[in-house]
Amino acid sequence: MPTPPRKLRNTLSWYAFGLSCAVTLLAAVLMVFPDPALTRAAVLSSIGLNLIASVAFAVVFSVLSSQVQQRGMEENIAQHLGDLATGLRAEVASMHKGFMPTAVYPSFDPVDGTYGDAFNKDVTASLEATGFYAFCGPSARYVSARLARSRHFPHQVRVAMLNPGDKLAISRRATDRTSWARLAGKDNSTLSEELREELVMSTVALFDYRHICPVDLAYIEDTATYRFEIFDDAIYLSWYHGPQSISKEMPESLRFAAESFLYQLLRLDLMRRFEIVESRVRFEAGQDDTFLIAHLTAVLGSSVSAADLERWRRRYREYTADFTGYLDTVYAELRI
Repeated sequence: MPTPPRKLRNTLSWYAFGLSCAVTLLAAVLMVFPDPALTRAAVLSSIGLNLIASVAFAVVFSVLSSQVQQRGMEENIAQHLGDLATGLRAEVASMHKGFMPTAVYPSFDPVDGTYGDAFNKDVTASLEATGFYAFCGPSARYVSARLARSRHFPHQVRVAMLNPGDKLAISRRATDRTSWARLAGKDNSTLSEELREELVMSTVALFDYRHICPVDLAYIEDTATYRFEIFDDAIYLSWYHGPQSISKEMPESLRFAAESFLYQLLRLDLMRRFEIVESRVRFEAGQDDTFLIAHLTAVLGSSVSAADLERWRRRYREYTADFTGYLDTVYAELRI
């Protein structure tokens, strides 16, 4: 129902239309009336001719005005849709930063010296620009090799991984690895022992990195469903049980920006884990192998010797030799 001001405007519009018609008609009559030669038949003939001309004009005007109105309507609709699209893109971009990954990397098997070019190039670029680095996952087997190859050293390193002395957690993770290790004919017992050695080697390698940067290491109870690496600009999340990760050694991964919800959530969660976890250690430059021997003895529940440390160091160099060589090619391509 029209509001009073709108109703008043409509009324005034009709009055104005009626008044203009009346004034025009009166003027026309006054102009025609003084002509004494004007007969009734001539008047009717003139009116008829004018009606015919009016119809022709109306048809032409209607066709032309319809085309103009259609073009104007199409332009208005296009402009309106453009404004809506711009607003939608801005809203999607805002949501993209908060909840959607900025990159997705497929799963793969390390073959022919390759380890997933897109993933490792982006991780390397993030590492070279970060002051903070953190890893959380079942095994940090490549962390020390990556850090040692870096041209830029972070100021803070935090690593959370499985405890080498936690047999149950190791067995659980070894079971997950059977999906891509079955071709080698290895059973769970063999895979568990290999993973235990891998964790010990990783611990020794992290200890050796202490001269470059102090390393905070936490042994956590991990369900081994995912891992993540955090840098100042992004977090890289790898999903071991993703639909594309089955039977692949390296799982599918996603990159989220530092502004994202997931980055803020997992970084805060990791910080709090280091506050409450019972089994943790800090490796610093002032410590020597005696400290590491005592630490590993306590963790493994069995005696560790200097010869054991040398054996683990040598095995780690051999274990990561291919990956280290691959990183050299990555740095060469990135020209860092």
